[in-house]
Amino acid sequence: MARPIKLGMVNLLLCQEPLAQRRQRLAALIEAAGRAGCQIVLLPEFADHHCTFEAGQAAAAGPAAVRRVAGLELDSPWLELVAGLAARYAMVVIPDVLLLCGESATNSALVYGPDGTLLGSYAKTHLAPGEARMCTAGQSIDTIATPFGRLGLLICWDIHFPELTRVHELQGADLLLWTSMRQVESEEILWRAVLPGRCWEHSLPLGVSTYVTRHQVPLRRPMAATVFNAFGQVVAGGLLGEGVVQGTIDLDDRPQDRRYWGRPDWVDAGRYLRRYRRPELYGILAAPLPPTETDPDVESEAARYPELVDPVI
Repeated sequence: MARPIKLGMVNLLLCQEPLAQRRQRLAALIEAAGRAGCQIVLLPEFADHHCTFEAGQAAAAGPAAVRRVAGLELDSPWLELVAGLAARYAMVVIPDVLLLCGESATNSALVYGPDGTLLGSYAKTHLAPGEARMCTAGQSIDTIATPFGRLGLLICWDIHFPELTRVHELQGADLLLWTSMRQVESEEILWRAVLPGRCWEHSLPLGVSTYVTRHQVPLRRPMAATVFNAFGQVVAGGLLGEGVVQGTIDLDDRPQDRRYWGRPDWVDAGRYLRRYRRPELYGILAAPLPPTETDPDVESEAARYPELVDPVI
């Protein structure tokens, strides 16, 4: 039984511009995805404000100013616009924003359903160096049910922690989605090896939304928005400029494995291997490790480089 889903992964050309102009550009890209028949649309990490003039100016005044200028609440006009576009085109739209929570904020991916309602959210659980000055880390890893399947969300630095994608697999995710700022040439190993490997390892397709920068275009190797199937093969990607990378994947088309060597019967590889897991041996994965002399201290590192701009800006 096939379950085809058309994904729209936004590939945003990164440039400095006014906040209102950025959000208008994103709305136009969401509309383009809707007109093209995309059923799930993912925006890059902090796409609504990253590198805008206002966010950059606020950074000089500190995290509180950035939260005031770039932070959003669920009833913010731009999020209501996004919810309206999801309803207009009967699709799932996922923006990643600096979500205000009283005096603090989280880096949160919000999942709006085909009727415009909020189906769920995921707050980034693994904060990159410097982000703790701006955001509070999320405390849960839950898949989110949508009419088009269960989604396992990851935000930027989360990708370095394979435990996260394993949790999504065990919770019954149908699809992994990674929203990120990653776009530099040094990220090539992620796109060429890590991301395809995660797909094969978990028997799950993966959609990626990120930025592309102008200096990458002549190099012709931007690590841009991509759609991978469950075999780790690129279904859509390679867009050098701004647009929506569109790719259709079948949620039921997953790697197969032989039940026994030399036998002709084939089974779903992911489900089969899960039966052979031995959780009683994996306790160290959930146990904090003792610090060593070479481990960086997050707070001291932040104090050591105060001139660095927070990555969320």
